[in-house]
Amino acid sequence: MYGYTSYVIKPGDTLYNIAIQFSTTVNRIISANPEINPNNLVVGSSIIVPFSNVVQTNISYTYDILKMNISSFSVLYPFLEIGSIGNSVMGKDIPYIKIGTGEKQVFYSAAIHANEWITSPVLMKFVERLCLAYVNDGYIFGYLARNILANTSIYVVPMCNPDGVDLVTNAISKDSKYYINAENISNDYPGIPFPSGWKTNIEGENLINFHLYFEN
Repeated sequence: MYGYTSYVIKPGDTLYNIAIQFSTTVNRIISANPEINPNNLVVGSSIIVPFSNVVQTNISYTYDILKMNISSFSVLYPFLEIGSIGNSVMGKDIPYIKIGTGEKQVFYSAAIHANEWITSPVLMKFVERLCLAYVNDGYIFGYLARNILANTSIYVVPMCNPDGVDLVTNAISKDSKYYINAENISNDYPGIPFPSGWKTNIEGENLINFHLYFEN
């Protein structure tokens, strides 16, 4: 789930040999260690070695998993801008990710409706694939990633409704005041299963008008 390990440089090591050892690429290692000199590795120094994918799409994708994935992204892809657009009712940071430096601006969001939480790992997987393509000078959906990110700034809010997502993925304790309040609200709508059918935020308010402003 973290997608990387810390490795201590040994005598005779090269980035190529390290990449082979961990089934990764030299470009990924260099990207995760922007200060490294590939031709002068310092024995005894520690580097980050990416070796697998981070985002899993076959699990219940809770807010805590999202935070772990974003933390890994910050280590593996230091060229990303990562921040918060604000806080949820339960006080959770609502993170955003910016990738690219171009003048064109594109915005993607996911999990506005709580029971559509699957859109969060899908969007995070897209960010991961785009980062991998960029680092490896490759293509995504037939387009060169470096060209995309040179011309476009992509803003991503992968989980707009973290409280609701945690409710439907059973990450909120049934003894929590938030869970109890949501259950009381749901009793007025017996035709909608609880908590799996929950769409709104934890207080039953629908996130319809969603306006974001980013400062360059």
